[in-house]
Amino acid sequence: MADKFDDDMFDDAALEDLFASAKSDARMDPSAELLARVLESAETLQAEQRGAQQSADVAPRAEGGLFHAVLQALGGWPSVSGVAIAGAAGVWIGVSSGTALMQNTLGLDLYGQSAQTYLSDLDVSYALSLGVEEE
Repeated sequence: MADKFDDDMFDDAALEDLFASAKSDARMDPSAELLARVLESAETLQAEQRGAQQSADVAPRAEGGLFHAVLQALGGWPSVSGVAIAGAAGVWIGVSSGTALMQNTLGLDLYGQSAQTYLSDLDVSYALSLGVEEE
């Protein structure tokens, strides 16, 4: 295992010799036909790019206005649909639960019920003592 990371394997002189032999190998030179095909392909792609650029300059893309800008700021349709589903789920949970999850008086007032909580219900030490002792 220690042989893998031996410093002799990473000899810079040996690496330079490998690069020099690869540069001097005549088989690695590209053929004239290959160079001609690559240049022809590059010229064709450049001409297509110029044509696409000119057509884009002639007909600029119309912006969608404020709604489009807000939609893109929120992350597009996937994000907006996620927010809409989360909002719908929140409304459904709130309506279907009734008064079971409502702990404040505002929610109970909206349902037409009143919250009557007395301190004596929470802790008997707050109960009114009339001097009568239990047996």
